[in-house]
Amino acid sequence: MNKGFTLLELLVVVMIMGLLTSFAIPQYTRSVRRAEMLEGMSQGKTIFDSALRYKSANGSMPSYFNELDIGFAGLNTASSSMTEGNFTYQLLTDGVKIVSNVGGYYLKMQIPTVSNSGVSVPVYCCPTNGDKNGTWLCKSVSGGVLGGGCYEIK
Repeated sequence: MNKGFTLLELLVVVMIMGLLTSFAIPQYTRSVRRAEMLEGMSQGKTIFDSALRYKSANGSMPSYFNELDIGFAGLNTASSSMTEGNFTYQLLTDGVKIVSNVGGYYLKMQIPTVSNSGVSVPVYCCPTNGDKNGTWLCKSVSGGVLGGGCYEIK
């Protein structure tokens, strides 16, 4: 008596594994993209908070990264734009812009606004160049569509 698997059984197993893999890889890619976005938001939040402290003390947003009260080891900070890892951080007159160098989107944190309902810190996710992956990522964390195709992160 021969023991083992037939060619048909092996083909069925390989086909099932292929189908499972075809569903798993896109989910993995989306998880990686979300993690990258959170990394940019985290670093951007640190820069944004430091820029707000500078604005509070000096009356206007900083023009250069070396004016902030945080350090950047080994980076040129004598400019309003700085690239670190997968992101380029830019100081603006109304906030901080975080551009993904790999993802087809940028994030923007704007100066807080005060109203009767409280203080609001608008954070936007904006796809760039019609990147469908950037659009998907921004839509998945959004609170609604704004002008220019951006999504407010709630």
